[in-house]
Amino acid sequence: MRRHHLCVLAIGIGLGTITLAVPETRSSAIPAARARIEARDDAPSPSPFQHASWPLSRAERTDYRETSRYQDVVAFLEALARLSDRVRVTDFGTTVEGRRLPLVILADPPIYQPSQAWASGKLVVFIMANIHAGEVEGKEACLHLMRAIALGRLRSLLDDLIILMAPIYNADGNERISSRHRPRQKGPEGGVGVRFNAQGLDLNRDYMKLESPEARALIGHIFNSWDPALIVDLHTTNGSHHGYALTYAPSLNPNTHPALIDYLRGQMLPAITRVMDERHHFKTYYYGNFIDPNDPSKGWRTFDHRPRFGNNYVGLRNRLTILSEAYAYNDFRTRIEATERFVQSILEYSAAHAGEMRALVQRADRETIARGRSPQPSDRWGIRFRIKPLPHPVEILVPRMIAETDPTTGRTVSRRTGEIVTIRTLDYGLFEATETVRVPSAYLLLPDQRPIVDRVLAHGIAVEEIREPLSVDVEMFIIRRVIHDQRPFQGHRQTHLEGRFQRGHVELPAGSFLIPMAQPKARLAFYLLEARSDDGLVNWNAFDDYFATRARTDGTIVYPVYRLMQPVRVATRLIRSDSVHGER
Repeated sequence: MRRHHLCVLAIGIGLGTITLAVPETRSSAIPAARARIEARDDAPSPSPFQHASWPLSRAERTDYRETSRYQDVVAFLEALARLSDRVRVTDFGTTVEGRRLPLVILADPPIYQPSQAWASGKLVVFIMANIHAGEVEGKEACLHLMRAIALGRLRSLLDDLIILMAPIYNADGNERISSRHRPRQKGPEGGVGVRFNAQGLDLNRDYMKLESPEARALIGHIFNSWDPALIVDLHTTNGSHHGYALTYAPSLNPNTHPALIDYLRGQMLPAITRVMDERHHFKTYYYGNFIDPNDPSKGWRTFDHRPRFGNNYVGLRNRLTILSEAYAYNDFRTRIEATERFVQSILEYSAAHAGEMRALVQRADRETIARGRSPQPSDRWGIRFRIKPLPHPVEILVPRMIAETDPTTGRTVSRRTGEIVTIRTLDYGLFEATETVRVPSAYLLLPDQRPIVDRVLAHGIAVEEIREPLSVDVEMFIIRRVIHDQRPFQGHRQTHLEGRFQRGHVELPAGSFLIPMAQPKARLAFYLLEARSDDGLVNWNAFDDYFATRARTDGTIVYPVYRLMQPVRVATRLIRSDSVHGER
């Protein structure tokens, strides 16, 4: 029986024997940087003489004029590992251009494998940064936090947590640094990387389709193997001007287990918001942008519910998740500091509530499995959704702006006056289903659908091979119309289906596949496989070749994923997901 475990991850990768030279930097900034470390509330107790051996981030070494290159991150991690046996540096994959992706394991006593994390009974937390390599604050914050956890006053976090960090997820994009990127962002003056990986893919739109080697490695070797209870994803916003140093979001998809959403919105995030305000003096709130930037009273709106986005994807895996968005219009140092303190607050909360967080995700798994074993007609999940506001208006902080002329370009630009005012408006921060489908007992696929099965296995979803012929009643989706978007997105003209369900009978040969819903990742399996899901494998063209050749005489097509509504007795064998991504 599979053992369920919870981990806290902080992202970073150990590159073994790779040695990279540290670029020359402004040496005058280094003493000041070390003095700031000593003055901070997470500074270590040892004498200042020991600080001289501690690694500094490139941001610290250049007085926050520049962000870390890949080789800077590698050198920092290797130096930290030499100073502390609490730090294990490894890698979880390779980028398109061949860069090894660092993963840092912070644990006391040290550990090296997921099985050791399970045996420890500690909560596993995963922190990832730089998925968009123009949004570099999280990368620097991860480095600073690793140092504080390994050597400073945050060491006690490891009494209750195992922390995994991946500070430079989009390593290829990070190396395309230019001062022309993200021009509305305030620093660093040395420039930042790009949003996309070397394939031109947005890695924060690749969670469902898994087209990039980075996403396949992340899911296969961290999400599936370590199975962290909490995943924190660090970004920088570039939207509306507002009065917050940082905004955040939990999972936004209503198919997420409700207990996870209730815990994040009702307990965890409010507590962290108070700490950020009262202890660290940073204002924070739920992520959003003004519907009309010229009239904030029209409402504050979050982004998207679909699991192509990481925070929504993680929720469908029955795990806790927090998206962090530093405020792009603050200076670089302030953005790093706000992100650092936010992650510190998350980790401190997690350490203090590790037991209840562990119990919560175990409950979500247990209840999802129970629903799959005996699905009821009332068990329905959404496939189409719409945004809706919170029940009551909320107060949003807004900077007072003035218009002025840019002397260089002659253009009229807006400038913050430094005064923050409060407005009362609707917060469109929730989603609700507009179309639902009954949850089946399992999905069935014929042997010729093995490519689809491999895509499902890549997500860590359990799949069984049927060992004997099966004659069974099912629900099937009859496709009346296949629609392709006119405009491509991420290299895809997304597909949408119109049609209807009908009951039928199928004869499945041995070697067919059964995907049971009595498993923890049933919510993700549902979203991937439903014919009219708004972000499933159909959308990402996985069935297009089939659709092009399987039309019947009346022009309709039978969708090749059958819905088994009641459990049946049939001999099966489990197909191990590690056959796709390597042993766990």
